[in-house]
Amino acid sequence: GLLISYLSPCYVSTALPELLEVIAELAVETPRLLVMGDFNLPSAGETSGVAREFMASMTAMDLTQLISGPTHTGGSTLDLVFVSGQWQSDLELGELVVEP
Repeated sequence: GLLISYLSPCYVSTALPELLEVIAELAVETPRLLVMGDFNLPSAGETSGVAREFMASMTAMDLTQLISGPTHTGGSTLDLVFVSGQWQSDLELGELVVEP
């Protein structure tokens, strides 16, 4: 399964809980899940409770974040790619190069 998301910076804090509900439903129904998109978490503050809760929720759903560096010219990581544990074990991932 594939879910692609864009969260507008002005709605990140209010939209994340609903998005997490959708992802949770998909994670249960779809053992091989890829979630990717521009989540604009820096707009909530990368160390904010909202951002930490989002990342913890994704981890709790067995979704691993693959992007480890900045995806924006300002040095922030806006774009994220998550894969489910089952799919990750089936995939051979080469080096993922992201250039802002």
